[in-house]
Amino acid sequence: MLIPPEQLIDGCVRTLLETVLPGIESRFARGQLYAVADVLRNLRDRVEEKAAPLELEAQSLRDSLERAAGVLRASGDTAAYDVGLRIENSLAAVPAAPLAACLGALHTVMTSTLEALDGIAEDVVQGAKAALGGHFAAQAVRELMLLKPSLLSEISKG
Repeated sequence: MLIPPEQLIDGCVRTLLETVLPGIESRFARGQLYAVADVLRNLRDRVEEKAAPLELEAQSLRDSLERAAGVLRASGDTAAYDVGLRIENSLAAVPAAPLAACLGALHTVMTSTLEALDGIAEDVVQGAKAALGGHFAAQAVRELMLLKPSLLSEISKG
């Protein structure tokens, strides 16, 4: 899960002022800390979250949910068919923008889908779970790629 940049900056400022500042005795150092906190507060509203990773996550969620719905509707099981239909109806109601609202709605659809699958026989939902699992595997790799620099770039540094 990604933390919005504003929340991250607010947390840093709060930590500086509530935890670090009381331990600083030098007036000069305290002044420097206040300056840093001020810069961070001004920077807070100018930082934009990269949209590309969120767009990829949203598309991956939508694709996996659509595949799962198709598998469930084609299963021949009445309960599975109903869940597949609910997924399709829920996906139709997901807003296209803003991206945060879209992702929130898709996460809600995913959560309700996983809960609904628990009540259906495993052999019926196996294909749907595989479709949903594909999203989780791909999302885990995408999030790790954000944290870990490319091995090639590490090697090229020497």
